Amino acid sequence: MNRHKRAEQVNEAIKIIGSHGRRFFYNKEHDRFARMEVDERGKVWFVDDYSGKRIYTHPTGFSSRWRGFTHGGTLHNLVEEFREYIAHGLQVWPGFLGPERGFDESNIWGYPEEDMKKVRETAGALPVFRQQ
Repeated sequence: MNRHKRAEQVNEAIKIIGSHGRRFFYNKEHDRFARMEVDERGKVWFVDDYSGKRIYTHPTGFSSRWRGFTHGGTLHNLVEEFREYIAHGLQVWPGFLGPERGFDESNIWGYPEEDMKKVRETAGALPVFRQQ
């Protein structure tokens, strides 16, 4: 499978995440979802839903900061995992979908339980994620 096909699969997962709960990766004001793109050199980019900026996702050695990325660290890590899937075909561990807290039944994303279950079931079934 090529990088463009894997990017399409990741974008499907992003739309699932952005259609539930707190709607991460979706911006209501601009009515758009974030997305992943692959350029002509095979490099992977993230287009932020809020800022609209195209962000280079590969390590550069200069800084780990992604200018224009409007989400927190947990989603930054998920986007990095998405990049690895797109670039190398390395499937993402399903635990990246709304990581659970160790001290109770909630998830770090703050998604309602029912919405988190839907995201884990529908996005988790995509080839992007390792099947348990």
